[in-house]
Amino acid sequence: MAKEDKKSFGSLIGITSEAFDASAQETKEIDENAPKMVNHRQSVYRVPLSMIKPDRFQSRILLPYELREPFYERRTTWQITVQKWLKLAESDKLIKRELDELIALGESLHDTGQIKPVTGQVLSLDGRDVFKMLTGERRFWATAIKAVRDGFEGEPYVLALIDNQPTLEKQIAENMAYKALTPVGKARAAARLVLEENGISPQVGQDELSYFRQISDVRLSDETRELLQRTLQMERTYFGRLMKFFELEQKELEIADRAEMPERVLREIMAHDRKLWPKAVAYYADYEGRTYQDVQAFLGRLAGTEQQKRAPRMPLDPITKSARGLRRVLLGLDDVPMDDKIGPVADALMGDTDKVEAKLLLDRMETLTAALRQRYDGMK
Repeated sequence: MAKEDKKSFGSLIGITSEAFDASAQETKEIDENAPKMVNHRQSVYRVPLSMIKPDRFQSRILLPYELREPFYERRTTWQITVQKWLKLAESDKLIKRELDELIALGESLHDTGQIKPVTGQVLSLDGRDVFKMLTGERRFWATAIKAVRDGFEGEPYVLALIDNQPTLEKQIAENMAYKALTPVGKARAAARLVLEENGISPQVGQDELSYFRQISDVRLSDETRELLQRTLQMERTYFGRLMKFFELEQKELEIADRAEMPERVLREIMAHDRKLWPKAVAYYADYEGRTYQDVQAFLGRLAGTEQQKRAPRMPLDPITKSARGLRRVLLGLDDVPMDDKIGPVADALMGDTDKVEAKLLLDRMETLTAALRQRYDGMK
């Protein structure tokens, strides 16, 4: 393999300024391999892909796990990585789905231009200047994939803004602006926030799972609770449930993430014996459209606990029916896709009542709560 040129940001201002000043002339740029400033006012640069290092530990996963370590440790180039990625997509429909989205984005960037720059900061790693990317990984890979598919032999660029005050909050906001994070993505985002807040950053050569599993040794402080609430609108109890997902192995985490597995399904899987987890995760991802009930039945068959169809029951009395309906509503709040669940329920109950009716409702709820407490205390 040819020795890679060590591009440097040391003389960036001089090089890019000369390139910008010369842009009105019909002359060849001074150095095709150097970053070029394209907008003085906003300090927007054209940065070659070979200088860019995406964040390995961010919440949204794009690059398949088996390709991540060689790429992030710079044992392979982005060109070889993309070639292997395209090969993997031939036999993995989840990877193909993600790759098709990036291919479409790459075509769009080519046709309309890159409107939104990537962001990051300049760091020196092993004597080599690197643009450590904060936001914009999808644009990076979309550009790389298009270059490989088109057989482009030069060095592609992305437009980039230098951000000397990078924060995880910015990165998470960017990821969430594209589309909602999966439950696994939310777990990664929350764990990273808390770990970084406690001074625990990824170490050189550390893989994702070993890093995120350190969360089990960290206790939430008032500051981190506020940070979670502000950034992810996440309560402490919900945070604790998400952190259990890191008990899964790397392969199952990736499949659950790429399949956008609902939290309820993932919790159901993890409620069973650990040895059943890989088969259940693969079962859900194998066919698009499988439901929580499908997975529940599958796990029942694996565990030998599948229930036989029940005999028809006689109709229940009105009080029992109403009580069971209320129980389903209250226990089903975990599946509502928001953290503040009680507030909206209270709004719905009180929203179209008058003062008298609202007081009656409140009194009956308090009486019911007292009766529930009495029965709970009597449980063995």
